[in-house]
Amino acid sequence: MDHNRFLTVEDGATLSLGDRTLEFIHAPWVHWPETMLTYLREDEILFSCDLFGSHLATTDLYVTDEGRIYEAAKRYYAEIMMPFRKIIQKHLKKVHEYKISLIAPSHGPVYDRPEFILDAYQDWVFNDPKNIVVLPYISMHGTTREMVKYLVDSLTGKGVTVEQFNLAVTDIGKLAIALVDAATIVIGSPTVLTGAHPNVVYATYLANALQPKVKFVSIIGSYGWGGKMVQQLADLIPNLKVEILDPVVVKGYPGDKDFDALDKLASIIEGKHKEHNLI
Repeated sequence: MDHNRFLTVEDGATLSLGDRTLEFIHAPWVHWPETMLTYLREDEILFSCDLFGSHLATTDLYVTDEGRIYEAAKRYYAEIMMPFRKIIQKHLKKVHEYKISLIAPSHGPVYDRPEFILDAYQDWVFNDPKNIVVLPYISMHGTTREMVKYLVDSLTGKGVTVEQFNLAVTDIGKLAIALVDAATIVIGSPTVLTGAHPNVVYATYLANALQPKVKFVSIIGSYGWGGKMVQQLADLIPNLKVEILDPVVVKGYPGDKDFDALDKLASIIEGKHKEHNLI
């Protein structure tokens, strides 16, 4: 390999192609350490590498269905980019300094209306979470399912939106999408061999890895002989800078006092959302 044929460029360096000029924009950790964007000055095209990508491959060169692309791009952001949200904030500020007519990412179609994806990233990366509780759960004998159903009814009655995911059948990517906007996560699980159900452990680990903007976490569920499910799940989310709300974990099938505790949890969540101007 002739290394003399390679040129190492610094952030902001340019390369003339005659009647066209390339400008290179370093964007490390979006989502690789060596990520670099390229701006074609004369045509105002941003070749954005992985940034602004989407999980979609079609024969269309440009975005033709913004609704479809929004979901595909949000899933791409949730699964790949969200752990680097704080770093992306800095790089987005650099991108906004350029006049852009087209954004051509490495994955998915070209944005011929760049403000569409720029506005979406502004919301996902910078804006506060929304008045949403994401509730991933699994139930073995119906007890946790009854608790989930009751809590969902109580929350919705207080004006809180709930997105619930039965982890026995859930597309985990859709759970990741929901986490982008969530203010609160409530994890629902029975106790299995003194700990949480394996599907719940995985979902909790995933939430910790993706590092969404979530502000509050709680746990509901049931047990038969005891165990350390609550502590186990709490230990799985060190990356989430959240307030842990008192869990509701019951022995066997919930009774009146347990349903009252779920109502109290719903009221606490409502109050927390109001404190943060989400309702």
